[in-house]
Parts: sequence; structure tokens; C-alpha cells
Amino acid sequence: MRSVTTVTQQSGIPIGQDFRLLPHASQVEDLPHESRWSKLVLTRCDFSEQVESAGLLFARGELGEPAKQFRALLQIGLTSHDAELTEAACHNLAAVYRQSRQWGAAEIWQQQSVKWRMRQASTSLQQTADELGRLACDLTGCGCDAFLKRDFELAESLWRRALAIEEWRGSREGQATDSGNLGLLAAAQGELDDGIRWLKQSRRLHRLMLDACGEGTDLLNLAELRRLQGKFPRAIRLLREAISCFERADALPLRDLAEQRFHEVQRMREIEKLDPQLN
Repeated sequence: MRSVTTVTQQSGIPIGQDFRLLPHASQVEDLPHESRWSKLVLTRCDFSEQVESAGLLFARGELGEPAKQFRALLQIGLTSHDAELTEAACHNLAAVYRQSRQWGAAEIWQQQSVKWRMRQASTSLQQTADELGRLACDLTGCGCDAFLKRDFELAESLWRRALAIEEWRGSREGQATDSGNLGLLAAAQGELDDGIRWLKQSRRLHRLMLDACGEGTDLLNLAELRRLQGKFPRAIRLLREAISCFERADALPLRDLAEQRFHEVQRMREIEKLDPQLN
């Protein structure tokens, strides 16, 4: 994890501009996957339980409290010169800010995370599996920033590199994240079939891990792509499954989002049944 003696106060970080994807992709800009699936960095330091607790809240769709907790952990890391905790806090704050649609702030925190990791790496003779895992997290986070700036070629390169590392490490969680991101990227470029293939792979991995939040997000995104294909009944079934997953995980904000989408797609389905001249 990374450290930054130049970390600014939270109030001093600029708010990023909202973004719009390219034609056809504009319809998938609100997929929760686009910013939720930056990997969270855990840590083996004395505050690992606090990091994990904040990460769990974030996974359930909460934003304010995780941001507050990660900022507190950042201050502890800086004050105690704990580079690993500082890196974890910076990276995870980047993930929270992406989900909050504050793209500029997210990119700043991600770069601080990279600096802390590189500073630590410079003191070791070889990379451990744990260090490679943190590298994969940074690649994933930087890929998210590239995606949000519409640099799809760079985003794909970074995510594929991260996926290769996670496959080598045998990390199902990491593979699920990168597969899902690649699915979102394919969808953003209008390649819906490829997007569905990647998202199905992500869902399979999340199911193996019994990660109901992750699987629910996969289902939410799969439903959106099926909607874009005009397959409303299938989209409705997927959304029902997503709601069930989020309820099992007690992820109420995400459940509410899935229910909202469920009713929207149902209305679209009813319109489709009307005379084509009304569509």
C-alpha cells in the first residue's frame, strides 16, 4: 500500500466531472460494475479488521461510512508511518470515490496508492505473491480511471494484465473483478455478446466464492445487457435473482437499485407489447 506525505485534506480534493460513454455505450453508463469493481486492498497490519469492516460496508453499497473509516485509517497510517495501511487506505478511497462519481478525486487517490506501493517495492529484492496482488489491484484501479476517461484501449490493457496476475496467483476474487470489468468494457463498445460472456465468467467465480453481493452485481449488469438486446423476459428473471442475492447479503442499497431496475424493465416490457407505432 502506498504512502503520501503530500496527501491533501479530503475537502481539498477536486470533484470530478460526470462522464458519458460513447454511442450505444451511453445506455450502460449506470451499471454499478463500472466503479464498484475496483478491488479493495486488505492489509495484514494491526488495523486489518477495520479495513475489512469498511470494505464490507462498501461491498453492500454504502459509501459515506466506508469513506469516513478509510480516511481515519489513512490518518493513522500517516501518523504511525505505516506504509502498508496508508497504501490500503489510499487505494480503497479511490474505489469509494469512483462509486461516488467523483472521478478526479478517485484518480488522485489511485496515483497516491501507486506511489506508496512503488516506494515499498523499491526496498525489497523480489516481489512476493502479496506484492503482486497489490500490483494487480493498482492495475485494476488505473484501468477504471482509464475507462472513465474513455481510453478503452488502455483500460483493456491494464485489466488484462491484472487478470493474468490474478490467474497466476489463483485468486478467484481478483479474476472475477477483472472479468467483470472486461465485460463492462465490451458492453461500452457495443460488443454485447462478449460482455455477456465475461460477465457470466465473473458470476461463476462469485458463486464459487459464495459472494452474494458480487453475484448480484453480475446479475444486475447481465440484466442490463439483455435489456439492450431487447430480451426483456430474460432481463426480468435476472433482476429477480439479483434482488434475491442482495437480500441474502443484507445489501439494502443495492437491493433497492435492483428493484428500481426491475420495475423499469417491467414497464419497458409492457410498452413493447403495445402497438409498435406507440414505441
